[in-house]
Order: sequence, then structure tokens, then C-alpha cells
Amino acid sequence: MKKLFIAVLLITLLLILASCGAKQKMEEKITEKIVEKTLGANVDIDGEEVTFKGEDGEEVTFGSTEWPDSEAGKKIPEFKKGKVTSAVNSKGYVFVMLEEVDEDDFKAYYEDIKSKYTEDSYESKYEGVISYSGGNTEGIIVGLSYSTEDKSLTIQATMPEESE
Repeated sequence: MKKLFIAVLLITLLLILASCGAKQKMEEKITEKIVEKTLGANVDIDGEEVTFKGEDGEEVTFGSTEWPDSEAGKKIPEFKKGKVTSAVNSKGYVFVMLEEVDEDDFKAYYEDIKSKYTEDSYESKYEGVISYSGGNTEGIIVGLSYSTEDKSLTIQATMPEESE
């Protein structure tokens, strides 16, 4: 009888935890610990977003659906149209994937980037994909790739590494 009571109590607790989101948080914490032990880095999982923090303090976040707010994200013009579906964000690097990007909105952004990042530039238009890469005097390199067929855009930016 005592075992049955304990089993019912445990099942009830699990159902309560699952209904209020605590189960997801518990699963995230368990996953964080496993990844931390495997990779030797501090990991924070928050829904779809995963942040790794290395021993040197460098943070990299994957899975955000917001424009990156890191130093690198602030150094390039924000693309305010379309829908951000995924972003990688760190101090010196950003990668943003967008969908539902109108071609005219892309072309305006493309021209803005081309006018600001003119060093070692490269342009390509091939089978419905428009690409551009260029740098500026600060050493920031920006790359764009737009698919006219599925109206998706990827934006990458890399900052020069700080010399110590």
C-alpha cells in the first residue's frame, strides 16, 4: 500500500511539473550538464536558444530569432524586413538567416552594404542566388546571399580578431 501511494504521488508530481513547464526546464538543465561535461564549456539552454561560454569568457549563442545584439551585430546595418529564423551571435561573428524577404527590400540592403563594404569585394549572380562579400576600413567583412526563388537571405559578418 505504501509503495502504491508513493508511485501515485510521484506520478502526480510529474504531471504537475509537466503541466507548468517545469519539466522542460528540468530537461534543459539536464541537457546543459551533459553538454558541459562533454565539451568542457558552460552551456545555457533557454527554449530554442543555446549559449556556450568558453573558458576565455567568449560567448556564442545559437538559435535566436532576434537580430544579434553583440558587438559584431551592432557594427553592420540591421536588416529590418523579413523574418529572422535563426541567428548565431558572438562578439566577433554573426550569422543571420531570414525568410519572407521581398526582393526590393533585399536590393535596398544590398546597395547599402555595397556602398559601405567596398574593400576586396566580390559579387555573384547565379541561378537565382545573388551574393556579395566585402570589407571596410575597420576590417569588418560582410557577406550576403539571397535566393530569389524562396526569398531567403543569409547575412554574415566577421570582425578582425583583437591583437593581444
